[in-house]
Amino acid sequence: MIDHTHISSKQRQQAMTEALRAWDPEAEVTLESGTDRLVVMTTLPTERVIAILKDIGEQAEAGNSAPSTHKAGQCCGGCSH
Repeated sequence: MIDHTHISSKQRQQAMTEALRAWDPEAEVTLESGTDRLVVMTTLPTERVIAILKDIGEQAEAGNSAPSTHKAGQCCGGCSH
């Protein structure tokens, strides 16, 4: 679990990327500056991404984009923390 009180945004981004890469070695996580909205690039289903991020202590939920409208490997940009 991530202790958010003593960790930078870059460290959180790295922790989330590493957690997802355990399941998808090419997963990428970026944080939009100013909004702290996550952009997740992975082939994993949205529900699995949410579960993995919650397992490490992040608050995650699907955004407005419907995952079914995206091909494998595309980012829906729908995860937030």
